[in-house]
Amino acid sequence: MKKLISMLAMATMLFAFVGCEKGDEVVPASNLPGEVTSFVQVHFPGTEILNVIKDYSGKSYDFEILLNDGTRLGISKSGEWDEVENYQKGVPASIIPASISTYVADNHPGAMIISIDRERGFEVELNTGVDIHFDQNGNFVRYDY
Repeated sequence: MKKLISMLAMATMLFAFVGCEKGDEVVPASNLPGEVTSFVQVHFPGTEILNVIKDYSGKSYDFEILLNDGTRLGISKSGEWDEVENYQKGVPASIIPASISTYVADNHPGAMIISIDRERGFEVELNTGVDIHFDQNGNFVRYDY
């Protein structure tokens, strides 16, 4: 248990200091907008926020969040996720569009979605090493191996 706590503490420090670009700042979880904390509570119940980086891009900003179960989130201040990844437990089904879940279940039985990115459509990474691209409506586009 001590080893796990030490590893989480080290990961948090690494995420906080290495992951920050110029202008980004580490902020307390208590400073997150209500929409963001609600998103975390609904889709990641029982987890704790370990680290939050306010990631500036011009005049706007998003948040990079690390949870105690190893999940990394990229999320806007309005609570819309851009990226979710957890290489051990997978991404919660509650945030994956139904058409993508169906495609993965039908074409990759037993595979787990460990990362999903929403930028110009969706990019999904499976625990089998396969990357799948979908359009903004969740329709299959192509594979990356």
